[in-house]
Amino acid sequence: MKKSLIALAVAGVVSAPAFAATSNVDVYGKLHVALSFYDDSNYSDTQVSSNASRIGFKGTEDLGGGLAAIWQIESGINLDEQNGTFASRNSFVGLKGGFGTALIGNHDTPLKLVGRAVDLFGDTIADSRNVMGGGSDTRGDNVVAYISPTWTGFSFAAAYSTDPVSAAANAGDVADRSLYNLSATYANGPLFLGFGYGDGDYHEANGLGAQYRLAAGFTFGDFKLVGQYDSLEDDSTTVGTLAGDYDAWMVGGSYTMGAMVFKANYMQGEYDTVGTNYIDPEQWTVGMDYNLSKRTSVYVLYADGQNITLGAGGGTSDQVAGFPASAVADDDNSAFSVGVVHSF
Repeated sequence: MKKSLIALAVAGVVSAPAFAATSNVDVYGKLHVALSFYDDSNYSDTQVSSNASRIGFKGTEDLGGGLAAIWQIESGINLDEQNGTFASRNSFVGLKGGFGTALIGNHDTPLKLVGRAVDLFGDTIADSRNVMGGGSDTRGDNVVAYISPTWTGFSFAAAYSTDPVSAAANAGDVADRSLYNLSATYANGPLFLGFGYGDGDYHEANGLGAQYRLAAGFTFGDFKLVGQYDSLEDDSTTVGTLAGDYDAWMVGGSYTMGAMVFKANYMQGEYDTVGTNYIDPEQWTVGMDYNLSKRTSVYVLYADGQNITLGAGGGTSDQVAGFPASAVADDDNSAFSVGVVHSF
């Protein structure tokens, strides 16, 4: 499936949409449903979930002179519970030309997309955002963004949001809730390198300071290695509100054998200080994808975590209660999940 427009900033690792010089409307989407068996220290459960399933419409108009108008409307759908949210995903209008791409609407932040490029279990219950998320790792509303052209694998992106939180939650844009993001990426041949930065009044309103993200990927033969490091500063003025600066790291790898892709990763986070519901999280995952075609695959995975909520970071319609909902320090929860993904 063709990815979101701002992912041009990580071209070569996450494919970007190719808008043809036509006024035709393209329909695309991704249907992802999983059956998961959870085992928490307090209870066990079986759930069917729709994982970041979506349908979208996009198009372009050739304005001449190498300039084109572009647009996209992408909506989330829950296949398991018969509901969805119109234009809740990356939806925008913009211009594209030799200068790069400029858009306005709602969109994933550049920092978020740097992490998406190296997540081997993205949009599953084992999504890396269970440990590596927070801060600017979000899809922002009210976004103005710019994506540069690519020069020998190098590109950058910048985005500014007047208020990244949905209007339904705050009755419109709120003053002093702005957010800005920057990213720089290098994707050439087998190597990917990415840097993301986020800060602003939105961070400050949530007791946070600046956020930094580094990511890397390297492919050699049938093997691929990935890694990520996040740093999120605690800027709270209320003692005990947060648990100090947060640092997290992830390493992973995959091996492709015919139609099968075996993969695994491990991630861990650490707070400067330990407080109630702020115990250091960790998660490890093993799994296998089986590609039935270029557009359809099935997968199986097993994830085990401490002090996290499995599925919290991946857009799943259901997730295990986990920590901190269970309010048990060093709470362990695990899950076995099988799923099917079809892109169109």
